[in-house]
Formats: sequence, structure tokens, C-alpha cells
Amino acid sequence: MSPAADLTRRLGGAWHGGYGTARCPAHEDRSPSLSLADGSAGRVLLKCHRGCSYAEIRSALRSLGAQVNSQPSNISDRELRVADRENAMRRARQAERAWSEAQPLRGSLAEAYFRRRGITCELPPSLAYAENCWHASATRWPALLARVAGGPGPAIHRTYLAHDGSGKAPITPAKAMLGPTKGGAVRLSHGRDRLVVTEGIETGLSLLSGLLPGAPSVWAALSAGGMAALNLPSRPGQLTIASDGDPAGHAAAEQLAARAYGLGWRVSLLPASEGNDWNDVLCGKEARA
Repeated sequence: MSPAADLTRRLGGAWHGGYGTARCPAHEDRSPSLSLADGSAGRVLLKCHRGCSYAEIRSALRSLGAQVNSQPSNISDRELRVADRENAMRRARQAERAWSEAQPLRGSLAEAYFRRRGITCELPPSLAYAENCWHASATRWPALLARVAGGPGPAIHRTYLAHDGSGKAPITPAKAMLGPTKGGAVRLSHGRDRLVVTEGIETGLSLLSGLLPGAPSVWAALSAGGMAALNLPSRPGQLTIASDGDPAGHAAAEQLAARAYGLGWRVSLLPASEGNDWNDVLCGKEARA
């Protein structure tokens, strides 16, 4: 990992292949305004696009215990926007290629992973299997691929699996997005009577494995943040929000519910019991207070 990529990671930012973005430690940054790149002789190039000086950034990094060999960057806002667009296009192409090379789930390690978790429903064509999927740690693992629909462009979600299908791979992160996913979801079923939104793929499939009556459309938003930002269908109907039983899940469900209600949806909340998700409920593994 390069010095700039390592510092980006330590600041909780995102690395985009040739540069990083993170919240600037020199001011109260609500969205990432610090750009980081690798310079010569192992130096990290730093620039705050909200106006913090290089000296202020260095001082803030030292107060966080981050001692880095750095120098000011002359990356302009325009260059950063161009790099963002190019990176987004590259990742979208990678997502399309990964999906086109994936295999059907039937008989795969990914199907075994679901069945071990008590999921008995039919598995949808929005899911596929990659036997040898690249990971940011420069290793390759079996992976469940999920196609994200309704977002800004082609995107997939990857869940890396242990080689025996017993669970997720022992790597960090064990889940990763590829391509622009904001507002999108993995569409797990196409029903008639209502739309049900869950956070995770496994939780959505758990609901389809006997926990929900009727024939709903179930969408997995992939995270609490994804649930809050979900792009809803243009025609309002009945919406059930089946969140995880934790504070982040409750907050995301309330955000989506308020927005949907304002758009004319009939909304009901269906949170899992406290401390659990719907796969815990399906498997009878609910945490007890």
C-alpha cells in the first residue's frame, strides 16, 4: 500500500486508484475535502479544497498521531472532478466486466453459503458467483456478486466467501461495492402486492424464506445509508421497511419512511427485534437482552 493510500485509510477516507479523498482533519469537515496523492521520494501530496493551509493540515495530522512525509499539492478542483469522473467510469466498466464473467448460483459455493444460513427461497438472477474474485488486499477469493439496479450506473456488490462456503472470507473488508451504487438496490424478487426494503441481501432472502406472507417485491439497499438514500419507484404504493434491529437501522428506516410518505406511499415499519437482523430471526438466533 502506498503512503498516500495508507494515510487515506487511516483518515477513514476512500482511495480511488491514483488518489484519495478524506475529511480534512484541520476543520469540521462534513464531506471529504482533503485530497491525497503520492509525490516523489515517498512524499504524500495534501490539499484541502475548503481552504485549510498546508501548515494547518500538517498540524492537525500530528495531533492525530499521524507522522507523514508530506508536501503541498497543486491538484486543482477541476483536476479532481475530472479524475473523479474518470475513476467512476473505470469502476463502472470493471463492474460490467465482473458481472459478465460471473457464473450462475446453482450448485456454487455462494448457494451453499445461503443454504447454511437457513435461506430456502429461490435465488434470483440478480445474484451470481465468482470463483476467483480480486480483493483490495491483492488476494483472490470466491465471492457472491449482486447486481445493483436503480443507481447512477452499472454497479455490483461483492461478498467474499470462505473457501468452504461456511461464512464470509477472513479478510477486511469482507464486502465491497464496485461502481456507483447511491440510490440503487439489489432486486431480490418481483412481486405484486407491496415493496419491502431491507438493508442486506441475506436479510431480504430470509424474509422470502417463509417470514413474509404474500408475493412482495423485496429490494436490498445494501446498508443503512443505502436504505436512507434509496431511489423509490415513481408510482407510489405500499412500502414495508424491514430494517435491522439497531440504532443505525432504525434511523435509516425513519428517514426513508418520512421521504416515502411525502411522496404518497403507504408506509409501515417492520424492524427486526433489538440487536438482530432478519436472518437471525429466521435461524432462531435472536440475541437476548
